[in-house]
Amino acid sequence: MKHGGILIFIFIVAFKGFAQNLLELKQRELEQLKQQERSLNSEIERLKLAQCLELLKIPGYPSSSVPLETIAHSAYVIGFDCSMKMPAWTFHLVTPDITFGNVSRTNDFRVDSAITCGSSEEKDYFIRAINTDGTYSHDGFGFDRGHLVPSADFKWSPIGLSETYFYSNMTPQRPEFNRESWAEIEGLVRKIVDAEKKTLYVLTAPLLSNDLKPIIRSVHQIKIPDFHYKIIADLSKETPRGMAFLMPNRKCEFRPSHYVVSIDSIEKLTGLDFFPNLHDSIARKIEGSADFNAWNTQSNNKDVEPLNALDLPKGCFNTEQAMSKVGATCTIIGKVVSAKFSSKSQATFINLDQSFPKQIFSVMIWKDGRKNFSYKPEVDLMGKYIAVKGRVELDKNGVPGITVEQEEQIQLFEEE
Repeated sequence: MKHGGILIFIFIVAFKGFAQNLLELKQRELEQLKQQERSLNSEIERLKLAQCLELLKIPGYPSSSVPLETIAHSAYVIGFDCSMKMPAWTFHLVTPDITFGNVSRTNDFRVDSAITCGSSEEKDYFIRAINTDGTYSHDGFGFDRGHLVPSADFKWSPIGLSETYFYSNMTPQRPEFNRESWAEIEGLVRKIVDAEKKTLYVLTAPLLSNDLKPIIRSVHQIKIPDFHYKIIADLSKETPRGMAFLMPNRKCEFRPSHYVVSIDSIEKLTGLDFFPNLHDSIARKIEGSADFNAWNTQSNNKDVEPLNALDLPKGCFNTEQAMSKVGATCTIIGKVVSAKFSSKSQATFINLDQSFPKQIFSVMIWKDGRKNFSYKPEVDLMGKYIAVKGRVELDKNGVPGITVEQEEQIQLFEEE
């Protein structure tokens, strides 16, 4: 190799070594920055959680004439009834941070060591046995370990989400209630927070009573609540509001609005005094009303809640009641919130109160029936309340509806 070639070879080797060292240096710098970011995020998380606990003190924890053990975790506070091995109340905030959170379920169910009188445990819900192949089998007692403070309310906080898996935050819930009806209410609260960009105060608990039946095989003979409630309150100066949901521990056939009650009514049932630190005038406004329509609960801004069944004429029913009228001929009243005309089939599809894909009642006008209309239903009925008379049937998706063949089957309905 000539002298010049040797110099070039040495230069290349030196450059490769320099580049490799520079790359390793930058990778170390990047890892240090990531570690700093993780530390900062962890610190921010703890500060946010501490702020949440301080905010809970403003309206005050529920007061009770019955002795309860009050435990403040990092993310929420509970008033624990030692005789029942369940909370008499749980109190937490749902903040707009849920919009950006991506923390997944941890499923780290565990006994709450902070409860000095002892919380419930796994053997209150099922028996776990190890198989010969090392896997586990479960002998369940027929109830879910139902969260009171939902884990999804803290998907922005690994600490907060993990804490929701304490058994002190659980009650025996029937699967169809826990996974469907109750989950819908929990999702509804998050939907309101996401839509309104406001922080909501949330109280959740079972209705406790010595008369409740126990789970016979439960190690602590924990009792099965007949009802659960969830209270939400907006304590902002602009729109102070409140309402509560009271739901039976089973699959609930009606929409969430059907289960809305005042916070005052829950106080009477439980003997608890919610938000004891609020000024009387504010407390009366928040606790005395039960207006579901005062909250932004709709995914589609055209959607509406079904009309109050008690306000409808005799023999007429709202869209929520339609399911119970399957097979009968009657009149269903609701607002046209979405409509579609298919040029291919010449059919018209109309949804009342709730639009696709969350429709709860549909009107179908097939090609032969449309010929009997003097107007375009999908255009002229849009946004109007109508009364539809006919036989209620279920479609292939299990949604009730009426097939209309004559124009006279649809009449405009004016609310009084």
